[in-house]
Amino acid sequence: MWLLTGVLERFPDLKLVFVEPGLGWVAWYLYFVDDMVQYQGYEYPAIRELPSYYYSRNVNLTFIKEPDAIDHLRHRLGTKNLLWSTDYPHPVTSWPNSQEVIAEQFRTVSADDRALMLCGNAQRVWNL
Repeated sequence: MWLLTGVLERFPDLKLVFVEPGLGWVAWYLYFVDDMVQYQGYEYPAIRELPSYYYSRNVNLTFIKEPDAIDHLRHRLGTKNLLWSTDYPHPVTSWPNSQEVIAEQFRTVSADDRALMLCGNAQRVWNL
């Protein structure tokens, strides 16, 4: 709902990070909500752009181990919007095998995109 309420219209520099949301549904939602505006006649008077515009500009998502998302969705979700996470110390963590998980999960990803998702995006989002 952040995309439709006008909050991101009024605060264009606001950075949102959603932690552990699962990535697959987000790609579907972005397609669906843009389609509602473009082809189904829905109107959201609080925003001037397509909802996906605000996602691309303001929203970041973390993920732990989602190889399908990396292989199939990174282009739709935007590599500049994705941040890899270990989720240590929770049970779902990749630790102590994080390096092996990264090597496997990012095997098809370019060095530039890999650098963004592993550290560059976190540096930008949190001003590190």
